[in-house]
Amino acid sequence: MAKQERLTEERVQIDIVEYIKMQYPNVLLTATMGGQYQRHYSQRLKARRTGYLRGVSDLLIFEPNEKYNGLFIELKKDKKCYPSKEQKEFIQNALNRGYYAICCKGFDHTKDIIDKYFNNEL
Repeated sequence: MAKQERLTEERVQIDIVEYIKMQYPNVLLTATMGGQYQRHYSQRLKARRTGYLRGVSDLLIFEPNEKYNGLFIELKKDKKCYPSKEQKEFIQNALNRGYYAICCKGFDHTKDIIDKYFNNEL
């Protein structure tokens, strides 16, 4: 019997990035470090000095639609997970600057938001 892969935020993000690349191949997209822990103080210091900002959304899509400058997605693996204070602040700051920013929970919710964004349904 095959071992079932545990659902993680990383797995959901990988699946979403693959979906975007298949469905919207010309989209300008980047992903952040996704909260990866910097083990050493020197690594954390270097990250801050080079512009790392806490709370930045996981997926940044730099494609405008009819209403927004781009789409920023804070990704959570399921409905039981919630954004941090810094993530909520980043989302609000992005909204204030004309981006559509949202916390999505799970693959299906994220896919739905992406499709609605590109179909100008948001």
